[in-house]
Amino acid sequence: MGCVGKISVFIPVYRESDLLKQTLTLLLSDPYKEKEIFVVIDEPTQRSMEIVREFSLNGVHFKLNGERRGKVNALNEVIREASGDIFLFLDADVLIDNASSDSFLERIVKEMENAEIVEVKKEVLRDSFVAKVAGYDYIGFALANLFFSRKVGRCLAINGAAFAIKRETFEALGGFRRTICEDLDIATRSFINGARFKFIDDLVVLTKAPSSWREWFNQRKRWAIGAAFWIKDHFKTLRRALRKYPRIIATSLLLAFPSTPLFLISLFIPDEIFVKTLYMLLLFFSAKASLLIFPAAFTSVIVPAIKSLTVLLGNFFGYSAIFYILAKKLKFHFNLSEFTAYYFIMAPLWLILIVASLIRICIKRGSKVNLDWKI
Repeated sequence: MGCVGKISVFIPVYRESDLLKQTLTLLLSDPYKEKEIFVVIDEPTQRSMEIVREFSLNGVHFKLNGERRGKVNALNEVIREASGDIFLFLDADVLIDNASSDSFLERIVKEMENAEIVEVKKEVLRDSFVAKVAGYDYIGFALANLFFSRKVGRCLAINGAAFAIKRETFEALGGFRRTICEDLDIATRSFINGARFKFIDDLVVLTKAPSSWREWFNQRKRWAIGAAFWIKDHFKTLRRALRKYPRIIATSLLLAFPSTPLFLISLFIPDEIFVKTLYMLLLFFSAKASLLIFPAAFTSVIVPAIKSLTVLLGNFFGYSAIFYILAKKLKFHFNLSEFTAYYFIMAPLWLILIVASLIRICIKRGSKVNLDWKI
């Protein structure tokens, strides 16, 4: 093969994973020879132990923790045993799409020839309606990171479900820090250190998304708190980046969070002056034309409603067109009814969760935040 470099693959698991066996089978069958695979399992179940017994015979390295050590602690410990030049991190709920490349690992190694950190495109396993709707979140984040990587060549944030980093870069950054969103944190620190970043848009992993609204909401509450801590911890870096790349960051945010325009409009653009001016004009002219009395009486209700509806639909159709075109270009699935549910329900909830979590973290200064998540 033309690529040179040993790759170490790390998969952290809490208790068990429905996709682990299939992922390990695909990794072992990958024709790239210079590889080693580490799986670290906190509180393994009987099902996990069956996988351990089966794949240990095939050379997969397992580390079992009887208690919940947490993703960051577990990974930092097992990394010390690795000998690879490149570290590939895969979440336990992802599955390699072997149709996207003859050798997934070889492609990763090749892309690392001119980058220190790379992210792989994610698509959701479309096994439920909620998962299908959540898929548009992944599309938005992928579009944002692809745009940022091409314009800046470094990354402020990544989706850590599947990414690779050179060993020397990882060690220079001091490994993962004990934080909820360790992927966002290490990406931002790589940005500070000037590490070259590439988003691979034609290599795919499939990720398991929540199958119910309750599961999705609980997951996003945790992610939102993690994102809030990330913003708080890296506020100065993010502010400097915004000053240096205002248009690029603004575009990336608009792609990742489609509800941002409406959120900002509702906060900073008042309806009151517009409505009062129109109301006074209607009152003035209704003295001469009685037909205007009826619209004058309902102006305070009708005008804001029409204005809000116009802005809402305009924004929706604009985003629908953008997502449709870019999704087709990057070979993402697009369905208008699914996108409608995403735009009107999931996207606003996700944005509000982040804003509310950021306010909460700033007010409490990180204290008394109860979170069922071991870091």
